[in-house]
Amino acid sequence: MADLKLPRLNRFIASGRIGNDLELKFTPKGTPVIRVVLAVDRVYKDESDQWQTVTSWIDCVAWSKTAEMISNQAKKGSALLIEGRLDTRNWTDTNNVNRKSTEVNIDTVHFLEWKPRDGQETGSVNEPPMPQDEGAPNANTTNDDVPF
Repeated sequence: MADLKLPRLNRFIASGRIGNDLELKFTPKGTPVIRVVLAVDRVYKDESDQWQTVTSWIDCVAWSKTAEMISNQAKKGSALLIEGRLDTRNWTDTNNVNRKSTEVNIDTVHFLEWKPRDGQETGSVNEPPMPQDEGAPNANTTNDDVPF
């Protein structure tokens, strides 16, 4: 049998909302760590043609700067897009029972909600109009004004 060249790929990407209260902790060596439970919804039509939603609760962990960033910028209910790898760990609980858990080790996090500046409420911000390129047609341009 020939050697099989199997790519070593372990990548996980998901978006959802944080389903737990966040608590930044530190290892004995002082490394920041935070645990996140991400609620990821899947919508489908059942056999009676009704829309149904199923929520998967995904255990995640972030370390170092990523953990600090999540702690500073997110809270329960915040929408995130996470990228990372799946890790499985074995451990023994307090009753001396062997356990196994799988979690996402977060490498990258994207915050999907806009945070207002201090003193401003969400939705009450007056954003400046988007700058318009000089060469781009404006809303008053008709097809007769286009040179081709």
